[in-house]
Amino acid sequence: MKISNYIITHKEFKVPELKGFIPIQVGAEGKKDLGYLKDNQGDNISSKNSNYCELTGVYWIWKNDKDSDIIGISHYRRYFTTIIDFNKNVINVDKIEKILKKYDIILARKEIYNQTAYNQYCESSGFAKDLELVRNIIKDKYSPKYIEAFNKIMESNKISQYNMLITSKEIFNEYCEWLFGILFEVEKNVNLEDGYNDYQKRIYGFIAERLLNVWVEANSQLKIKRLPVVNTEISLIKSIEYILRRMKNYVDFRRKNKN
Repeated sequence: MKISNYIITHKEFKVPELKGFIPIQVGAEGKKDLGYLKDNQGDNISSKNSNYCELTGVYWIWKNDKDSDIIGISHYRRYFTTIIDFNKNVINVDKIEKILKKYDIILARKEIYNQTAYNQYCESSGFAKDLELVRNIIKDKYSPKYIEAFNKIMESNKISQYNMLITSKEIFNEYCEWLFGILFEVEKNVNLEDGYNDYQKRIYGFIAERLLNVWVEANSQLKIKRLPVVNTEISLIKSIEYILRRMKNYVDFRRKNKN
């Protein structure tokens, strides 16, 4: 079994010395060659990286990796781990294989907001009109279970973030076909020169974070294993602050919805 855990990056970094971990430079088109695998070879959307973020790497893997049995997506500073620790232990391929004997997909533990995922997106990442466009595309193109899942996720206060996952190539392909089918349709109907700042122009990466949750919710037959994500660039103090913020957000959301 070939397990390829791709590490999305736009800069040089210390690559974990672990079997099956493959750094891939995203947005490589027209950029300095970092010496890693690049997302501007073969079938690619590398030139769209400023709007698609890590998804240009995801697209490249979908279209060009023909040999792997298991596909993993992580980041140069974010990796799955099996325990919450501060030694920054990264999950290895042996643990991945063991987990996927019982589960279909590995996702990040859900981030907890103090508001709905819909409102959080509108306040922090983009505009309500973008989510409504996504909603209409899903309603028009896909079976009812997907719009039901979309509504459920948008009304909740928890999602898995970072566009990170580990799963079989078959499931990965199914997800990518669905995801990019929506995003390319959104792209046809959005003018990013009309009121979007540079951060909001990363629209497709932000939307995809929500859509990954929608897809697994709609495909309820999938057995999901949610793991902590370790950030190799974050300090112990920041890690503790993050945990405390999650707890506060949970309490705040529960309080709001009791009123």
